Amino acid sequence: MKKMYVGKALRAAAATAAGLLFFAGTVSAARSAPVNWSVIVGGQTPDISIYANGFFPRDLTVHTGDTVTFQFVGVHNVSFLSGAAAPPLAVKDGDGFDGNPAVFFPAGSSTYDGTGFHASGIPPSDKPFSYALTFTKAGRYEYACTVHPGMLGIINVVDGAVSETPDAALARGKAEQAATLAAGTKAYDGMTAQTNGSNVVVTLLGSNQDRYSVLRFSKDPLTVPVGTTVTWTVNDPFEVHTVTFASGAQLPQFITAQSQPGGTPKIVLSTAALTPTPAKTYDGTGWINSGLLGAPGAPSHAPSSYSLTFTKPGRYVYWCLVHDEAHQEGIIIVK
Repeated sequence: MKKMYVGKALRAAAATAAGLLFFAGTVSAARSAPVNWSVIVGGQTPDISIYANGFFPRDLTVHTGDTVTFQFVGVHNVSFLSGAAAPPLAVKDGDGFDGNPAVFFPAGSSTYDGTGFHASGIPPSDKPFSYALTFTKAGRYEYACTVHPGMLGIINVVDGAVSETPDAALARGKAEQAATLAAGTKAYDGMTAQTNGSNVVVTLLGSNQDRYSVLRFSKDPLTVPVGTTVTWTVNDPFEVHTVTFASGAQLPQFITAQSQPGGTPKIVLSTAALTPTPAKTYDGTGWINSGLLGAPGAPSHAPSSYSLTFTKPGRYVYWCLVHDEAHQEGIIIVK
Protein backbone atom coordinates (compact mmCIF):
# COMPACT_ATOMS: atom_id res chain seq x y z
CA MET A 1 0.00 0.00 0.00
CA LYS A 2 1.46 3.34 -0.98
CA LYS A 3 1.64 5.69 2.00
CA MET A 4 1.38 9.46 1.65
CA TYR A 5 2.58 11.89 4.30
CA VAL A 6 1.74 15.53 4.63
CA GLY A 7 5.29 16.39 3.58
CA LYS A 8 5.25 15.22 -0.05
CA ALA A 9 2.07 16.93 -1.18
CA LEU A 10 2.54 20.24 0.59
CA ARG A 11 6.19 20.40 -0.36
CA ALA A 12 5.27 19.96 -4.01
CA ALA A 13 2.91 22.89 -3.66
CA ALA A 14 5.37 25.00 -1.75
CA ALA A 15 7.94 24.59 -4.51
CA THR A 16 5.77 26.81 -6.71
CA ALA A 17 5.88 29.62 -4.18
CA ALA A 18 9.35 29.20 -2.75
CA GLY A 19 10.86 31.47 -5.38
CA LEU A 20 8.98 34.44 -3.95
CA LEU A 21 11.63 34.95 -1.26
CA PHE A 22 15.20 36.06 -1.80
CA PHE A 23 17.34 34.33 0.77
CA ALA A 24 20.12 36.78 1.63
CA GLY A 25 23.13 36.35 3.87
CA THR A 26 26.88 36.75 3.87
CA VAL A 27 29.64 35.37 6.05
CA SER A 28 32.62 37.51 6.95
CA ALA A 29 35.61 36.74 9.04
CA ALA A 30 35.61 40.28 10.42
CA ARG A 31 33.30 40.80 13.40
CA SER A 32 32.63 44.40 12.30
CA ALA A 33 30.99 43.08 9.14
CA PRO A 34 27.62 41.29 9.14
CA VAL A 35 27.84 37.68 10.26
CA ASN A 36 25.74 34.67 9.26
CA TRP A 37 24.29 32.45 12.00
CA SER A 38 22.53 29.08 11.76
CA VAL A 39 19.45 27.68 13.50
CA ILE A 40 18.33 24.09 12.94
CA VAL A 41 14.57 23.75 12.42
CA GLY A 42 13.29 20.38 13.65
CA GLY A 43 14.95 17.00 13.45
CA GLN A 44 14.03 13.31 13.43
CA THR A 45 15.39 9.84 14.08
CA PRO A 46 16.28 7.76 11.00
CA ASP A 47 13.00 5.81 11.21
CA ILE A 48 11.01 9.02 11.89
CA SER A 49 9.60 7.52 15.07
CA ILE A 50 10.73 10.63 16.96
CA TYR A 51 10.11 14.12 15.61
CA ALA A 52 11.94 17.11 17.06
CA ASN A 53 9.50 20.03 17.20
CA GLY A 54 11.91 22.77 18.17
CA PHE A 55 14.37 25.39 16.98
CA PHE A 56 17.98 24.62 17.86
CA PRO A 57 19.31 26.63 19.58
CA ARG A 58 16.06 27.79 21.13
CA ASP A 59 17.42 31.30 21.70
CA LEU A 60 20.14 33.12 19.80
CA THR A 61 21.76 36.54 20.21
CA VAL A 62 23.08 38.29 17.09
CA HIS A 63 24.34 41.74 16.14
CA THR A 64 22.24 44.26 14.23
CA GLY A 65 22.74 43.61 10.51
CA ASP A 66 23.50 39.91 10.94
CA THR A 67 21.70 37.21 9.01
CA VAL A 68 20.21 34.04 10.50
CA THR A 69 19.87 31.05 8.19
CA PHE A 70 17.30 28.50 9.31
CA GLN A 71 18.18 24.98 8.17
CA PHE A 72 15.19 22.65 7.94
CA VAL A 73 14.87 19.01 8.96
CA GLY A 74 11.26 17.92 8.46
CA VAL A 75 7.93 19.62 7.78
CA HIS A 76 8.00 22.96 9.60
CA ASN A 77 7.93 26.67 8.91
CA VAL A 78 9.57 29.75 10.42
CA SER A 79 7.09 32.56 11.06
CA PHE A 80 7.82 35.98 12.53
CA LEU A 81 4.38 37.25 13.54
CA SER A 82 5.40 40.63 15.05
CA GLY A 83 2.87 40.25 17.85
CA ALA A 84 -0.03 39.10 15.66
CA ALA A 85 -1.96 35.90 16.29
CA ALA A 86 -0.67 32.77 14.59
CA PRO A 87 -2.63 31.88 11.44
CA PRO A 88 -4.72 28.70 11.71
CA LEU A 89 -3.42 25.64 9.91
CA ALA A 90 -6.63 25.18 7.92
CA VAL A 91 -9.39 27.44 6.62
CA LYS A 92 -12.98 26.50 5.82
CA ASP A 93 -13.80 26.12 2.11
CA GLY A 94 -17.39 25.09 1.42
CA ASP A 95 -17.96 21.69 2.98
CA GLY A 96 -14.25 21.04 3.47
CA PHE A 97 -11.00 22.58 4.63
CA ASP A 98 -7.97 23.94 2.82
CA GLY A 99 -4.46 24.49 4.08
CA ASN A 100 -3.91 28.12 5.02
CA PRO A 101 -1.54 29.81 2.51
CA ALA A 102 -0.11 31.87 5.39
CA VAL A 103 1.15 28.60 6.88
CA PHE A 104 2.28 26.76 3.75
CA PHE A 105 3.78 29.47 1.53
CA PRO A 106 6.52 32.11 1.99
CA ALA A 107 5.75 35.73 2.81
CA GLY A 108 7.62 38.96 3.46
CA SER A 109 11.02 40.29 2.46
CA SER A 110 14.51 39.06 3.36
CA THR A 111 14.99 41.71 6.08
CA TYR A 112 13.23 42.12 9.42
CA ASP A 113 12.90 45.14 11.70
CA GLY A 114 10.35 43.71 14.11
CA THR A 115 7.31 44.58 12.01
CA GLY A 116 5.17 42.72 9.48
CA PHE A 117 4.65 39.06 8.70
CA HIS A 118 7.69 37.15 7.49
CA ALA A 119 7.50 33.41 6.86
CA SER A 120 9.51 30.70 5.18
CA GLY A 121 6.64 28.51 4.09
CA ILE A 122 7.03 24.73 4.07
CA PRO A 123 10.14 23.11 2.51
CA PRO A 124 9.22 22.52 -1.15
CA SER A 125 10.99 19.16 -1.49
CA ASP A 126 13.01 16.54 0.34
CA LYS A 127 16.18 18.35 -0.70
CA PRO A 128 18.05 20.54 1.82
CA PHE A 129 16.07 23.72 2.44
CA SER A 130 16.98 26.92 4.22
CA TYR A 131 15.44 30.32 4.90
CA ALA A 132 17.50 33.41 5.67
CA LEU A 133 16.48 36.63 7.36
CA THR A 134 18.62 39.69 8.03
CA PHE A 135 17.84 41.60 11.23
CA THR A 136 18.10 45.37 10.82
CA LYS A 137 16.91 46.64 14.21
CA ALA A 138 17.76 45.76 17.80
CA GLY A 139 15.05 43.94 19.73
CA ARG A 140 13.85 40.64 21.15
CA TYR A 141 11.96 38.75 18.47
CA GLU A 142 9.91 35.64 19.09
CA TYR A 143 9.08 33.36 16.18
CA ALA A 144 7.12 30.17 15.71
CA CYS A 145 6.38 27.16 13.57
CA THR A 146 2.69 27.60 12.84
CA VAL A 147 2.41 23.96 11.73
CA HIS A 148 3.23 22.85 15.28
CA PRO A 149 1.64 25.01 18.00
CA GLY A 150 4.05 25.72 20.84
CA MET A 151 7.18 25.33 18.70
CA LEU A 152 8.87 28.64 19.52
CA GLY A 153 12.23 30.37 19.25
CA ILE A 154 13.81 33.71 20.11
CA ILE A 155 16.26 35.92 18.23
CA ASN A 156 17.83 38.67 20.35
CA VAL A 157 19.29 41.44 18.20
CA VAL A 158 21.72 43.80 19.91
CA ASP A 159 23.77 46.82 18.83
CA GLY A 160 26.62 45.86 21.16
CA ALA A 161 29.08 43.02 21.08
CA VAL A 162 28.03 39.37 20.90
CA SER A 163 30.14 37.00 22.97
CA GLU A 164 29.14 33.72 21.27
CA THR A 165 30.51 32.75 17.86
CA PRO A 166 28.33 31.30 15.08
CA ASP A 167 30.15 27.96 15.35
CA ALA A 168 29.59 27.81 19.10
CA ALA A 169 25.90 28.67 18.68
CA LEU A 170 25.46 25.94 16.06
CA ALA A 171 27.21 23.41 18.30
CA ARG A 172 24.87 24.40 21.12
CA GLY A 173 21.91 23.91 18.80
CA LYS A 174 23.09 20.47 17.73
CA ALA A 175 23.50 19.47 21.38
CA GLU A 176 19.96 20.66 22.16
CA GLN A 177 18.60 18.73 19.18
CA ALA A 178 20.43 15.55 20.23
CA ALA A 179 18.99 15.88 23.74
CA THR A 180 15.49 16.28 22.31
CA LEU A 181 15.79 13.16 20.16
CA ALA A 182 17.26 11.19 23.06
CA ALA A 183 14.38 12.22 25.34
CA GLY A 184 11.86 11.20 22.68
CA THR A 185 13.57 7.86 22.11
CA LYS A 186 13.53 7.16 25.84
CA ALA A 187 9.82 7.94 26.01
CA TYR A 188 9.14 5.68 23.00
CA ASP A 189 11.12 2.81 24.52
CA GLY A 190 8.98 3.08 27.66
CA MET A 191 5.60 3.21 25.93
CA THR A 192 3.11 0.69 27.34
CA ALA A 193 -0.66 0.47 27.09
CA GLN A 194 -2.58 0.76 30.36
CA THR A 195 -5.09 -2.05 31.04
CA ASN A 196 -8.05 -1.85 33.41
CA GLY A 197 -10.29 -4.89 33.02
CA SER A 198 -11.74 -4.86 29.51
CA ASN A 199 -10.48 -1.35 28.82
CA VAL A 200 -7.06 -0.49 27.39
CA VAL A 201 -5.64 3.02 27.01
CA VAL A 202 -3.01 3.85 24.37
CA THR A 203 -1.39 7.27 24.91
CA LEU A 204 0.20 9.21 22.06
CA LEU A 205 3.21 10.93 23.55
CA GLY A 206 4.95 14.29 23.16
CA SER A 207 6.66 16.83 25.38
CA ASN A 208 6.58 20.61 25.21
CA GLN A 209 9.53 20.84 27.61
CA ASP A 210 11.73 18.39 25.71
CA ARG A 211 10.31 19.42 22.31
CA TYR A 212 9.55 16.02 20.79
CA SER A 213 6.65 14.02 19.40
CA VAL A 214 6.51 10.23 19.23
CA LEU A 215 5.06 9.29 15.85
CA ARG A 216 4.09 5.78 16.91
CA PHE A 217 1.05 4.27 18.63
CA SER A 218 2.97 1.65 20.57
CA LYS A 219 6.35 0.00 20.77
CA ASP A 220 4.94 -3.48 20.05
CA PRO A 221 1.66 -4.91 18.74
CA LEU A 222 -1.17 -4.76 21.25
CA THR A 223 -2.83 -8.08 22.10
CA VAL A 224 -6.31 -7.97 23.65
CA PRO A 225 -9.27 -10.33 24.20
CA VAL A 226 -12.48 -10.11 22.19
CA GLY A 227 -14.74 -7.47 23.69
CA THR A 228 -11.93 -5.14 24.72
CA THR A 229 -12.43 -1.40 24.31
CA VAL A 230 -9.28 0.44 23.29
CA THR A 231 -9.08 4.20 23.91
CA TRP A 232 -6.43 6.31 22.20
CA THR A 233 -5.56 9.49 24.11
CA VAL A 234 -3.39 12.29 22.72
CA ASN A 235 -0.84 13.77 25.10
CA ASP A 236 1.25 15.45 22.40
CA PRO A 237 1.16 19.26 22.37
CA PHE A 238 2.50 19.60 18.82
CA GLU A 239 0.83 17.06 16.53
CA VAL A 240 -2.65 16.02 15.47
CA HIS A 241 -3.34 12.38 14.69
CA THR A 242 -6.02 10.05 13.39
CA VAL A 243 -6.85 6.46 14.34
CA THR A 244 -7.92 4.86 11.08
CA PHE A 245 -8.82 1.24 10.25
CA ALA A 246 -9.03 0.95 6.45
CA SER A 247 -9.72 -2.81 6.39
CA GLY A 248 -7.41 -3.23 3.41
CA ALA A 249 -8.69 -0.24 1.44
CA GLN A 250 -6.35 2.37 -0.06
CA LEU A 251 -5.51 5.15 2.36
CA PRO A 252 -6.54 8.63 1.26
CA GLN A 253 -3.88 11.26 0.70
CA PHE A 254 -4.14 13.66 3.62
CA ILE A 255 -3.14 16.71 1.58
CA THR A 256 -3.60 17.31 -2.15
CA ALA A 257 -2.16 20.27 -4.05
CA GLN A 258 -4.46 21.59 -6.76
CA SER A 259 -3.01 23.96 -9.36
CA GLN A 260 -4.69 27.34 -9.66
CA PRO A 261 -4.49 29.58 -12.71
CA GLY A 262 -2.01 32.40 -12.16
CA GLY A 263 -1.50 31.74 -8.46
CA THR A 264 -0.16 29.48 -5.76
CA PRO A 265 -1.66 26.00 -5.56
CA LYS A 266 -4.67 25.26 -3.41
CA ILE A 267 -3.96 22.88 -0.53
CA VAL A 268 -6.94 20.57 0.01
CA LEU A 269 -7.24 18.51 3.18
CA SER A 270 -8.82 15.07 2.88
CA THR A 271 -12.46 15.07 3.93
CA ALA A 272 -12.25 11.32 4.56
CA ALA A 273 -9.39 11.85 6.99
CA LEU A 274 -11.05 14.74 8.81
CA THR A 275 -14.48 13.13 9.17
CA PRO A 276 -15.07 10.75 12.11
CA THR A 277 -17.19 7.69 11.48
CA PRO A 278 -20.02 6.84 13.92
CA ALA A 279 -19.15 3.17 14.53
CA LYS A 280 -18.16 2.24 18.08
CA THR A 281 -17.27 -1.40 17.35
CA TYR A 282 -14.95 -3.09 14.87
CA ASP A 283 -15.07 -6.61 13.44
CA GLY A 284 -12.32 -6.22 10.84
CA THR A 285 -14.53 -4.77 8.10
CA GLY A 286 -15.38 -1.32 6.86
CA TRP A 287 -13.83 2.13 7.14
CA ILE A 288 -13.37 3.28 10.74
CA ASN A 289 -11.90 6.69 11.45
CA SER A 290 -11.54 8.90 14.51
CA GLY A 291 -11.14 12.18 12.62
CA LEU A 292 -8.45 14.50 13.91
CA LEU A 293 -7.36 14.08 17.53
CA GLY A 294 -5.31 16.65 19.43
CA ALA A 295 -4.07 17.38 22.91
CA PRO A 296 -6.51 19.05 25.32
CA GLY A 297 -6.48 22.82 24.81
CA ALA A 298 -4.65 22.65 21.46
CA PRO A 299 -5.57 25.23 18.78
CA SER A 300 -7.11 22.47 16.64
CA HIS A 301 -9.98 22.13 19.19
CA ALA A 302 -10.06 18.47 18.17
CA PRO A 303 -11.18 15.73 20.56
CA SER A 304 -8.32 14.32 22.61
CA SER A 305 -9.46 10.69 22.70
CA TYR A 306 -11.21 8.02 20.67
CA SER A 307 -12.56 4.60 21.69
CA LEU A 308 -13.33 1.43 19.75
CA THR A 309 -14.53 -2.00 20.91
CA PHE A 310 -13.20 -5.10 19.13
CA THR A 311 -15.81 -7.81 18.56
CA LYS A 312 -14.03 -10.41 16.43
CA PRO A 313 -10.66 -12.20 16.60
CA GLY A 314 -8.09 -11.06 14.08
CA ARG A 315 -4.94 -9.08 13.39
CA TYR A 316 -5.83 -5.49 12.60
CA VAL A 317 -3.53 -2.81 11.20
CA TYR A 318 -4.42 0.83 11.65
CA TRP A 319 -2.88 4.17 10.70
CA CYS A 320 -2.51 7.83 11.48
CA LEU A 321 -3.43 9.43 8.16
CA VAL A 322 -1.47 12.58 9.00
CA HIS A 323 1.78 10.68 9.54
CA ASP A 324 1.42 7.48 7.52
CA GLU A 325 4.53 8.19 5.45
CA ALA A 326 6.41 8.37 8.76
CA HIS A 327 5.14 4.80 9.28
CA GLN A 328 2.80 5.70 12.14
CA GLU A 329 0.89 2.46 12.05
CA GLY A 330 -0.32 0.21 14.83
CA ILE A 331 -1.26 -3.44 15.14
CA ILE A 332 -3.96 -4.86 17.39
CA ILE A 333 -4.25 -8.63 17.75
CA VAL A 334 -7.64 -9.71 19.05
CA LYS A 335 -7.91 -13.22 20.49
